[in-house]
Amino acid sequence: MKEKASARKHDRVLEIYTRLMNGEVARKQEPAEEYNVSPRSIQRDIDSIRGFLSDRTARGEGVTEVVYDYSAKGFRTASSRTVTLSNAELFTAAKILLESRSLCKGEMERIVQELIEAGLPVSERRKMSELLGNELFHYVEPRHGRELTDRVWELAGAVYAHRLVELAYQKTNGEVTNAVIKPVGIMNSEYYFYLLAYIGERDRKYAGYPTVYRIDRIRGYKLLEETFRVPYRDRFEEGEFRKRIPFMYTGKLHHASFVYKGSDINAVLDRLPTAQAAQREDGSYLVTAEVFGEKGLNMWLRGQGDAVEE
Repeated sequence: MKEKASARKHDRVLEIYTRLMNGEVARKQEPAEEYNVSPRSIQRDIDSIRGFLSDRTARGEGVTEVVYDYSAKGFRTASSRTVTLSNAELFTAAKILLESRSLCKGEMERIVQELIEAGLPVSERRKMSELLGNELFHYVEPRHGRELTDRVWELAGAVYAHRLVELAYQKTNGEVTNAVIKPVGIMNSEYYFYLLAYIGERDRKYAGYPTVYRIDRIRGYKLLEETFRVPYRDRFEEGEFRKRIPFMYTGKLHHASFVYKGSDINAVLDRLPTAQAAQREDGSYLVTAEVFGEKGLNMWLRGQGDAVEE
């Protein structure tokens, strides 16, 4: 009887281990019911697997650990490989994250702390925490206050798999519209994350530029099983689009030109990635650029005062 119970435990542990190695989420209740044992017994099995993988990592034979995934409500495997950024690189990355102000405070604190703990030895963590601590304490999150990282990643998965998405979107006037869209890219700009997508057949009429949705304004969404085809020759290039939409206002491709009389032409060239500048005899510059839509560019030009002449 003892041997039979031992064999069942052996089978049980191997099955949980196999599920984890296959990338599946292991939950306690399912095997507990299948093998007629308590969830506490399954927890001990998972702890044994976790210890085994930890020992392998310590011997340099693997880089996998078992972690609890709160969103999936179960255990899964994750790489235990440490971040190999230098202290300077990690500090710079954390500063960029904090200055973006595109995440709610809770998410930002978790990400920065994980970077510090994964990327630094214990002796260096205090220094980094003190350098960033004041900025984290006074961090001002975006007004929407919504946690977005899981949503951004799930929508990125739809972009990757070319899956249609049904969503409800709230416009600036409060109106909520519903649409089935073809997601083609994710962008971040000036405090917000954006989803780029084509709507139905509209991309045939207005090829070249998608609709831009602020992700925090998406009130609900569902990833559909139906996929859409993206011929390689028509593949949306997120990087090229990004150059032409520096102000996140969409519209037809617009060719703009203006004279810049300010002191630093590089500030203009950095703000408008497609811009080209030709210096004139009086020291000013004739600037030409391509942007999608005119509204954002016109607002920016008006904000430059006497430094710009249209």
